[in-house]
Parts: sequence; C-alpha cells; structure tokens
Amino acid sequence: MSNRKVSTDALETLGTIIGEGEKRDAIHLAVLPMVAMETMAPGEPCGPVPGGAAPYAAEKLGIVDPFLSTSVKKGETFWFVLRPRLVTSLRHVWSHPAFTDEGGAITQAAPREPSAVDAAQRWIKNWATGLGFTYDDAIEHATEYLDHDEYWSEGGRFEGEWVPDEFWKHFEVATGRKVDGSPGSFFSCAC
Repeated sequence: MSNRKVSTDALETLGTIIGEGEKRDAIHLAVLPMVAMETMAPGEPCGPVPGGAAPYAAEKLGIVDPFLSTSVKKGETFWFVLRPRLVTSLRHVWSHPAFTDEGGAITQAAPREPSAVDAAQRWIKNWATGLGFTYDDAIEHATEYLDHDEYWSEGGRFEGEWVPDEFWKHFEVATGRKVDGSPGSFFSCAC
C-alpha cells in the first residue's frame, strides 16, 4: 500500500511561492462552464452572479480560464476555474457550498443583487473599456491625478476626450475615497 496522500503537494501550495524542494506533480482543478456577464481577461478573478460570472461578484471564487489567448466577451461561455482548496470534494465530480449539484447537473448559487460598489466598478470598467483602457488604468491614473496633479498624456490619444463628472462619483463609491467637488479631467493631449 502506498503512503502517498490523496491530495498532492502541488495542490496544497498552488497559488503560493514554493520552496526549492518541490517536485513535478499533476493536479485537478474544479471547472464549470459559465456565461460572462462582462468582458473579462484570461485569469481575471470573478465569481457567480445572476446569469453567470462577473468580476464584481461578492465572492471571487475563481478565475476566467487562464489559458485563453483573448478576452471573454459579455455573453460568451468560458471555463470558470475555481481557486484551489475551495471545493469540498474532488473526484472529477466536485462540490462547493456556492454551487448545488442536482441530479449530476451543476447549477449556480442563488442570485445576489449587485452592491453599489459593484455598480460603480462596472460603470468605470465600461467607461474605460469604451475608451480603450482598463478599470485598473482608470483608477491608477485618477489616483495619480488626485495625489500628484499628474495628467495622463500619451501624445494625441486623448484629444477631445474628457473625464465626466459622473466618473468621480463612481470613483468615490468604488474606492471609498472622498473626492472634493469635481476635479475635472486627468486626460491631457500633448499634440
């Protein structure tokens, strides 16, 4: 009889920095097909929401298939990969408290209403995507503007563009940071 554990060392340490003593291994990860409720990048943290999965979920239980070569667009179905060590059973058929298994069919947990923070983050993400950058870019450059009066300048990229007052309201909710008045636009055109 083997003394090898059922769970592997790799699964126990996946998602952490490992020591030099680790050996090659193989693992199982729990996956299920989910519908993207927003455009999401490969490996982006997300979780179950009504109708599918989104980055604004209260519990980001997993990630978008990290092996995709392009983003998943809203409405597309993708492999939702649960974070390691979350499932309560794994034998190619898995379980987790956020998902129910009825007659072999995995279904999503009960829907939850998006919070004000979720809605603010979604608004900023949609606004940023429409201008060709990410939510993180928007938050980073807005913060640099507020903290250091640094404008975001990339040649003529932002010519004719302006940060609307509505952005700052959503920024406050999404970040929890109070913004006095309407700071204006952090875009600059260096034409």
